[in-house]
Amino acid sequence: MYKLVIGDRDTQELTGLRWLISKYSFPISIVETVSELAEIMRVLEKELPDILFIELDMIPRDKWTLMKTFIDRYSTEVIAVTAEPTFERATEAIEIGALDLMVKPLSPLKIKNSLQKACRNVSDFKRREKGEESRQTLWYKSLFIDDELAYHAPVYLMKTEERDVLNELRHFIGQFNFSSTPLVFSTTDRIVVVFEKQIPEPIQQARRFLREWEHISEESMVIAVHQGTTDHSLHQIYMKLRKVMEVSFFTGYQQVLQSNNEEEWYDIDPFLTLTEQRHWIYMLEESRMDELKGWMYEHFYGMKPPYPEPGLLRTRLTSILAQIRRFMIRKGRTDKHSEVLYKEVFESILYSPILYRIVQDLILFLTHLLKVSVDFRSVSKRNVIEETLTYIDEHYSDPALNLKEVADYVLRNPAYLSHTLTQNYGQSFREIVGETRIYKAKELLTSTEESIQAIASHVGFKSPNYFSRVFKKSTGKTPGEYRKE
Repeated sequence: MYKLVIGDRDTQELTGLRWLISKYSFPISIVETVSELAEIMRVLEKELPDILFIELDMIPRDKWTLMKTFIDRYSTEVIAVTAEPTFERATEAIEIGALDLMVKPLSPLKIKNSLQKACRNVSDFKRREKGEESRQTLWYKSLFIDDELAYHAPVYLMKTEERDVLNELRHFIGQFNFSSTPLVFSTTDRIVVVFEKQIPEPIQQARRFLREWEHISEESMVIAVHQGTTDHSLHQIYMKLRKVMEVSFFTGYQQVLQSNNEEEWYDIDPFLTLTEQRHWIYMLEESRMDELKGWMYEHFYGMKPPYPEPGLLRTRLTSILAQIRRFMIRKGRTDKHSEVLYKEVFESILYSPILYRIVQDLILFLTHLLKVSVDFRSVSKRNVIEETLTYIDEHYSDPALNLKEVADYVLRNPAYLSHTLTQNYGQSFREIVGETRIYKAKELLTSTEESIQAIASHVGFKSPNYFSRVFKKSTGKTPGEYRKE
């Protein structure tokens, strides 16, 4: 039995529809009749109806987007009704995926046929949904529990540098034109894409996916690919891909890794030797910044496979930080600012996904501790926020502009600069850059005849389509609409 909600401004129409439906043998158990838009939205969210029978004329234009979201989210099938048989109403019916658009006065036979079709569609949907849930659950369990059954189709493991864009990535996967529709599973920090049959050139498809992702997002991502050519179980493939993906700690993101390139880690002593400890004490006490930087580059940059085990390498970095901590205490460099930077570097060592960024954070922290010249003292007193904003204003057109570049320019740790901007300016670095680019785009749209594509490029967007989406999200209008108005 299915739930039905009827929305119409005419209460007599509502009464007639309820009576008509009661005379036919529809598998409908609940009928809600509503004459106000706000009440329809409340009922939709509360009842989650299988079928929505709604008069389009009762939805004002300023509420259309919101109502469309409610319909998409809370109902399965939609039957649209209108008293105005116009192109606009037909377009609206298409936008909400209505299976039918009926024009008043309504025909009882037409209503009957539409409701019968809606019931059949809901039945088919629930049957598919039930089967899909069962199938999804089966595959999901196979990822984490080894059923020892060989799996002979490709599997992708995807990871973004920032976890908060995983939902955006999952949505992009759903829209991407794979040669075969895969199953998609989310974990806390990764997405697993499982194909149920062999696909042509899985490596090339992954690279094409990465290229298209770069066009619509500025977030870095790495993909590990199993091509489906072994007798491993799905669980074994997943665990292998996780290990393969750890190579990105040394090689960075924006690449496609292959499961047959799995690296064997080698063991290292995670702690500084006595000789190394004494050398660090000497370099710190004598403020040998160039030597400290050279030591870090020698031991952590330009590594070639086989690589050391990443966990042991992080422990070694904390061993170095422990020497720096002792130096801070001896020299009384435990002011509030230095303590904040110290904790940020410690967090970077534990959680940063890329080695060279950890090394840069350590070097910048050492620079902060050891630069005691008059020049450095004057630099530390400069208005960092003002310098940052000036630099952004001068370099916003560079698509590669990033927090680290600006932090290096103002001689600050990237994490510290980000925190300072948020606390004192009320916006994150990314928000400031985005706002600057949109502001400059508005100027160009109103004062020049340049094309949208040229303006997008001028203000730092690699993709005109991505620029248009960001511009509309910020202003509520597309660039073309903004220029016209």
